[in-house]
Amino acid sequence: MKISSRYHNRLKSMMIDNMSKKVGLLGLVLIIGMTACKDNGELKKESRNAKTDNTAGQNGGVTLLIKDAALMQVDSNPQYNTAEWHFKVDKAGRYEVWLSSLTCDTLHLQFDENVIITAGDSRLDKKPIGDEIVTSDNSVKAPWYRADSHMGSIFFSKPGEYQVQVISARVERHAADLSDISVDKHTLINSLILKPMVN
Repeated sequence: MKISSRYHNRLKSMMIDNMSKKVGLLGLVLIIGMTACKDNGELKKESRNAKTDNTAGQNGGVTLLIKDAALMQVDSNPQYNTAEWHFKVDKAGRYEVWLSSLTCDTLHLQFDENVIITAGDSRLDKKPIGDEIVTSDNSVKAPWYRADSHMGSIFFSKPGEYQVQVISARVERHAADLSDISVDKHTLINSLILKPMVN
């Protein structure tokens, strides 16, 4: 069977097109893979920025700040906005979990939906109510107030590094200078506080 040179050229052109698509797809996968590895490295570095909290009843805890988190914001579904940190546990055990919010109204935090917190194998799903109003935090100035909500406790079964996430429409990167934040935001999550419980 004889194949015409016209058909042969067309077949060759189709094969080259398919090969270039495969090479392009492979290149895209490699770029995404390298970016994901880079992000994981940055997350580990950011976990070192966790600070010891020395305010209002949370002494001895670790504060994971929104400004230090890797953030994913979903414009079409903001209830899926996620802040993520890597948290190193030196000793297995149970930790109290407090969600610290900046708000203009301490009586009505205006969380429309529950906030989801995941850490290791634990998952907390609760609407913050502002259990403590923290007045000793000098970084928070009127018209903003700090409202800390007790969200429950989580258990880390062994030492190691754990991924910690907060998922809520109120997860949003905000200016360090609170005077630059519009009061229309009403309530924003500022940090997550993990406090080891004494057995």
